[in-house]
Amino acid sequence: MSEKIYGNTNSIRKALLDYLESFVGNVYNPGEFLPGEIMDMLVTATSSAGVEFAVFLDRRNRVEAISVGNPESVTLEGFEDARRGEKRLSGIRLWHTHPNGTSTPSDVDISSMQVSRLDACGVVGVNCEEERATGLTVTVPVRDEEGLFTDYETFGPVPVWRTGEFDSLFDRILEIDGEAGDFTSESVKNERERAIVCGVILPKDEFLRGSDEPLAELIELADTAGADTVAEYAQRRPSPDARYYIGKGLAQEISLKRQALNATLLIADDELSAGTVRNLEEITGMRVVDRTTLILDIFAARAKSREGRLQVELAQQKYRLPRLIGLGISLSRLGGGIGTRGPGESKLTSDRNHIRRRIAYLEAELKKVAINRGTLRKERKKNGIPQVAVVGYTNAGKSTIVNRLCDSDVFAEDMLFATLDPSVRKLVTPENRDFLLIDTVGFIRKLPHELVEAFKSTLEELKYADLLLHVIDGSSPYAEEQAKVVNDLISELGAGSKPMYVAVNKIDRAGSAEIAADNAGTTSHKTFFVSAATGEGMDELRDAIVGFFKVSEKKFDALIPYTEGAALSYLHSNGQIEEEEYRGDGVRVKGRIDDSLWKKELEAFLPERVTDDKTADD
Repeated sequence: MSEKIYGNTNSIRKALLDYLESFVGNVYNPGEFLPGEIMDMLVTATSSAGVEFAVFLDRRNRVEAISVGNPESVTLEGFEDARRGEKRLSGIRLWHTHPNGTSTPSDVDISSMQVSRLDACGVVGVNCEEERATGLTVTVPVRDEEGLFTDYETFGPVPVWRTGEFDSLFDRILEIDGEAGDFTSESVKNERERAIVCGVILPKDEFLRGSDEPLAELIELADTAGADTVAEYAQRRPSPDARYYIGKGLAQEISLKRQALNATLLIADDELSAGTVRNLEEITGMRVVDRTTLILDIFAARAKSREGRLQVELAQQKYRLPRLIGLGISLSRLGGGIGTRGPGESKLTSDRNHIRRRIAYLEAELKKVAINRGTLRKERKKNGIPQVAVVGYTNAGKSTIVNRLCDSDVFAEDMLFATLDPSVRKLVTPENRDFLLIDTVGFIRKLPHELVEAFKSTLEELKYADLLLHVIDGSSPYAEEQAKVVNDLISELGAGSKPMYVAVNKIDRAGSAEIAADNAGTTSHKTFFVSAATGEGMDELRDAIVGFFKVSEKKFDALIPYTEGAALSYLHSNGQIEEEEYRGDGVRVKGRIDDSLWKKELEAFLPERVTDDKTADD
């Protein structure tokens, strides 16, 4: 019998037992009454073995034990002292399956809940042939007049997609157990995981090899995702270990350390294969996520617009597709029903086909979004309003600069990836000139390729902008390397030849003046040293942006006869009209137009020839 799996394990294949063991001790989505990963595990195990399975979760969704066959007979050692007295609940809730597809609790289920004083007893009906959940039911205890849990109340059955409706039961359970206080479902949701971070520092990462905190960025990513780092391990190697990424010895050391630190999550600083993740989980006994998964998770939490959510899901599906692995126990299952007959399709192949169909759908939806974005872009170009794309490393201060220049309210926080959905704000000058500043998603070292591909329709704003404003964090000791990451990605997106200004931001921070001075020569572009927080240098930056567009535009003062309506319409569509006067001999219009849009035949309507304004700074 497995030391982590209870009950009738003799008839269960080792591959399935290993799969179940990978869940024990891990925490899943605190605040969710039935985490999706747990439901998927129960359905997979029940469909594979054809018997009941049960999982025992504490109030923070840590998997304390898994039982096979007879959940009511399981004794969970160490739980007896978790809650003292017969008027207290155990702090443990049970979720188990019914392989016959029904989700109605039996008398045995309810009796087990009352005897063990469980927080709740949940039932997942499973259709084993189709490997899916059919419905859910939850039973919770109710106190009698003497304060004992002699009664109960049942909720459901409900379809699977309504699982979230049970989340509110957390507060009910805490209330009847007399422990609501500060410990509520909301506090459980916000509770942070304890993580150990690890990374391999390669010879090419020279700027990290001499650093005292080579994993500082990974720790900040973990903090943004909702995890507290309790230990970090940076290993200098010529290349990552082929099997364990960090080497077997260090992996074993982490396995011993995680118990003392009560850590549940291991975060790696590189993208890992499915096999490497599995090997690390087996040797460390922890859930393992790589850098790409971490970034995708942050993006998924931050994306608010429909376009942003589509882009993130597409990136997640593309990342997930090559990492699907089978259990070795359900790979020969056949589909059932019309449209699935034939020689047969493995469960793994079925999952892959499902993901491919989802990817095709997401790509089709994003193409529609790209067309709409292109239409808006053409409209802005047609109106002749100059466009400035604000780019830079994540948390360099792009949104704060946009807010300072445009007196706007773009969401800006001192955190990684505060901006995911691009926003457009208007900068209005005292001369009544309009400019559009486009705030874009921040770049980062080792940005997942799937994200770059998924966000291409958004990042195309760089290609069509008239000017790029590259914001650099002047307080970062890695400013030079961060600038290189951004410039490389700009080139990859086909915008490397665009004119660019550089804004070295955060010069108000302690020590940043020296760092900024050291990095002053890292770019050949015109550079401005600013503080978006205090406003220092922002007037010079604003004047430079305005001056840039003066160089590339023509002023006109034209008299358009009423018979030449097409010419007047062209100036309205492609230029910016500042004055318009209807006279007896025609329409007198004054304004500006991009030099590239000026037509030679328009000069016939210039009563007063106006030359290009070249007075601005180059």
